[in-house]
Amino acid sequence: MAEESQYSTNDFLRNHEVAAKLRDLRDFLIIAGYDESHASRYSHISSSIERLAQPIEVVRKEGRLQDIPGVGGLVASYIKEILDTGTCTKFKEWEDAAPLTVLDLVKIPGVGAKTARRLFQEFGIDSGPALRKALDDGRLNNVAGFGLKTLANMRDHV
Repeated sequence: MAEESQYSTNDFLRNHEVAAKLRDLRDFLIIAGYDESHASRYSHISSSIERLAQPIEVVRKEGRLQDIPGVGGLVASYIKEILDTGTCTKFKEWEDAAPLTVLDLVKIPGVGAKTARRLFQEFGIDSGPALRKALDDGRLNNVAGFGLKTLANMRDHV
């Protein structure tokens, strides 16, 4: 017989919210030009948070955030900030390199952080509306890496 959890599904919603915010941080940092190998740690940490046997709030209250694989003191402070405010200072530190609206781009199916970084850095596209304008103006037509199917997919989702 399986052991019944003392936590409800709702207790774990914050785990998913924090994990999603850390994945957003990873994408944002990559788009802004942060080293991808360092940014990828936030994906690994978010996966660990989603697999926690307890709600992240319980782990925090018990002072065990640094027991999560990949979480040191600084990342633990980011997690606390996310729990308290919904964001963290790491986003703010990199806002001079890219606006937060660049995250609109990775919400488009098939557009990952690297493609979004290229759209931002090479074409100055920093949001969904900016992508729509670039598509309408034909600025991405005949650009290597952006075939007809990719452009059609982008058009369908902005």
